[in-house]
Amino acid sequence: MADILQNEKYSVERAVIDDVVKHENARILFCDGKGAAVRLGDLTKCVFADISDFAVYADKYGLYGDVCLLGAPKNAPCVLGFDGGTPCVTFAYLESMPPPVEMPYGTDIKRLAPSLAGTVAEAYSNPCGGYTADSIAVLMRDKGVFGAITDGRLSGFIGRHGDGNMGMLEVFPEFRRRGIATALERFMINYVMTFGRTPVCDVYADNAASFDLQCKLGLTPATGYTFWCEIQKKDGRS
Repeated sequence: MADILQNEKYSVERAVIDDVVKHENARILFCDGKGAAVRLGDLTKCVFADISDFAVYADKYGLYGDVCLLGAPKNAPCVLGFDGGTPCVTFAYLESMPPPVEMPYGTDIKRLAPSLAGTVAEAYSNPCGGYTADSIAVLMRDKGVFGAITDGRLSGFIGRHGDGNMGMLEVFPEFRRRGIATALERFMINYVMTFGRTPVCDVYADNAASFDLQCKLGLTPATGYTFWCEIQKKDGRS
């Protein structure tokens, strides 16, 4: 039986899993015709052709705690009994060449120092929260957070999360509609590809502006939804 990641339907999920295995030392738990999963620290990333198979594999491989569920149907939280929040759509840049970076007039992009972690944490509007100045300082040192400098002022920024995914894209209100977000993401796609990695990002399914940006930049959306969640055993233990 061919493994699930050989199915072209799951090309984005394959890119996600291959990337963390090759570049983040994620450990492969299983990969067969029904599903695949890898473990990265305390996080499990997995995909299933039929979401109802999750329970069987969860008990066998310990797929509990912090889980990134890829390629899932929108009713996955109901089927598996967890609080799914707003689903995401995962995008991957699967082109062989990165897009050109066209800078808006008066704007440059520079890597930000950890001393600016407080500024980034205060401005980053992540609906799920979870980032402090200290945790962002770690990302700045380990992954890199880059700022757009427009007319000598910080106008926006972009970074990478702990798993290497692109994210933290933010443009300050007074600098919006100038093409800065587009320039920042194009820059980050180029930066990620210099390491031989596949640029990947997650977009909330109701964020139409960001969804349109990914399509404009040539990223491919996954066919299903992505849920970042905590899944517990039936006895209530994770």
